[in-house]
Amino acid sequence: MKTILLTLLTTILVQGGNFASGVLAARLLGPEGRGDLAAAQLWPTTVAYMLLLGLNDAALYFSANAKLKDRQVFATGLWSGLIVSAAAILICWFAVVPRVYPTDRPELLQAVFLLLGLIPCHILGLIFQDMLRGKSMLGLWNLIRITLALGYPLAIAGLWLMGERGLLAVAGAYLLAHIPTVLIPLTALIRRGWGGIKPEPEAAKEMLAYGGRIYASGLIYQANGRIDQWLIQTYLPSASLGFYVVATSVSQIPVTLAYSIAQVAFPRACAEADPTARGAVVGLYLRLTLLLMIGASVVLWLIAPLFLRLVFGAGFADASELARWLILGILPLTIREFQALAFKAWNKTLALSINEGLTLAINAGLLLVLLPGYGLNGAAFAFVTVRWAQV
Repeated sequence: MKTILLTLLTTILVQGGNFASGVLAARLLGPEGRGDLAAAQLWPTTVAYMLLLGLNDAALYFSANAKLKDRQVFATGLWSGLIVSAAAILICWFAVVPRVYPTDRPELLQAVFLLLGLIPCHILGLIFQDMLRGKSMLGLWNLIRITLALGYPLAIAGLWLMGERGLLAVAGAYLLAHIPTVLIPLTALIRRGWGGIKPEPEAAKEMLAYGGRIYASGLIYQANGRIDQWLIQTYLPSASLGFYVVATSVSQIPVTLAYSIAQVAFPRACAEADPTARGAVVGLYLRLTLLLMIGASVVLWLIAPLFLRLVFGAGFADASELARWLILGILPLTIREFQALAFKAWNKTLALSINEGLTLAINAGLLLVLLPGYGLNGAAFAFVTVRWAQV
């Protein structure tokens, strides 16, 4: 219970930092500029997650159950992470950017190339952080979350005081905030003697095999979570993406609490050898989370219009009904997170891949039908429908 309370307290601080950065970015850039920032962040982070290969889940799994030595887990994560990071940067630079982003908007292109630096931060950061989680070092893991959440608005504010207030400044602040998420866990792992640089084929084979079984579901999950933004970027103006990102961030406030509890539950479930005890862990955390989510969803639905006007400014008031639609998808997102946690803890991930594949097909079909005719309302309806269908 102490760990849950610590994680929930951390989540409150993280939410505060995230909203501070979201508000600063929205007020500095406006709907169109906020849409450009979301577009610049979208593909570098997408490609990073697509090439992660389940390495972070493998690092957590083998750190928690001690089936491999810590140095083996670290070395495999380090070298694999560096290789896939380099591959992801090359793919973005030469294949994605020329095809996805308009060449007549130089500031947007500069922001995209700058944010390619996020790729190694995401990949290596997640691997090292999940090693900490596997070793039950949740206090340090929560500190890293706080550092990122508070570092981003502080970096924006610092650049703002220096007179840098455009898209590139906000994108640069976002990149700077992610650097400690790699350096802090890297330093902690090395200081505790868990670091290693010698790759061992057998350990790498086991980690990549475990990660590979999760990879397909994770890849499709990322596509499911981002296809709406991909298509909004394609079919609608930048301001529409700005409205959608802000509405989504408001609707997802309670979901962050659910993710935080799931992050605590996963290593504990993996560490339980007895299947009955493992199921009891997952069930306990799920019931606790659903109680929190129901109450938070009701409150958020009631205050969403006022919240958007007061916090993000009158320019984003039109996103209030959109946010209310998206709030209806909170409970299925919560349930899905714990379903995925259970299948991973039992090392039975084929069901996840099948589920995500079917969901992606439904999601893509609904968006392609609804988005051109109904705009953002169509995207919101698809979001909610797909999440309940997935559960």
